[in-house]
Amino acid sequence: MVKGGGNALHQVQDVCQSHDNRRMQQFEQLGLFYLGKRYDLTNRSRLDDLVLYDAKDLVTHAVCVGMTGSGKTGLCVSLIEEAAIDGVPTIAIDPKGDLSNLLLTFPALAPADFRPWIDEDEARRAGVSADDYAKQQAETWKKGLAEWGQDGARIERLRAAAEFAVYTPGSSAGLPLSLQIVGRHFDEATVLRIGHAYERATTWRQRRPQL
Repeated sequence: MVKGGGNALHQVQDVCQSHDNRRMQQFEQLGLFYLGKRYDLTNRSRLDDLVLYDAKDLVTHAVCVGMTGSGKTGLCVSLIEEAAIDGVPTIAIDPKGDLSNLLLTFPALAPADFRPWIDEDEARRAGVSADDYAKQQAETWKKGLAEWGQDGARIERLRAAAEFAVYTPGSSAGLPLSLQIVGRHFDEATVLRIGHAYERATTWRQRRPQL
C-alpha cells in the first residue's frame, strides 16, 4: 500500500514511468531487435530482462522450428516488425496468410479501429455486442503492449518506417500480381515456349471473369 496521499502515489507512478522509459530506450537503438523478455522456466514467470537480437548476427539462411502454437509465427512477425523499424526491407512469401496481420496496426488503440475486424459470432459467444467486444479487444491490446514496455507511439513508428503491401496472385483480396515474359530480340520462339509451359502448369487460362 502506498502511504502519504495522492502526491506520493503520483511520485511512485512517475518513478515507474521513468523506469519503463529507460527500459524502452535500451531497445530503441539501431540494429537491436526487441523480441521480448526472458522467461524463467523453473518458476514459470516472465523476467524483466530484455531479449535483444543484434541485427549483425543475421545470416543468409535460417530455420524457425517448433510445435504447433509454440510461437513460430509470432517470432517471425516480431523480427519483420523490428527490421522494418530499423529500415530493413522484407519480402515474405506466406501461403497460409498469417503475415497479412502486419497491416493491422492501430497507433490509437481505439475500439473503432478494432471494430471492422471483430468476428460477430465470436462476440456473440462472449455474450456481448460487437461494439463492446471491440472495446474489450482494444483494452486487452493496450494492457498487453504496456506489459512489454510498448505503446501506441511505437506502433506509429512502425507505420511511419515502412510501407506494407500484400500481393495476392489470382485473387482480388490484395494487390494483383502479373507475369510478363520478355525475351531477346528475334527470339519469340523461346517466349512462346515459356508461355505455353506456364499455361500447361497452371489453370489461369480456364478461369473466366464474372460478368
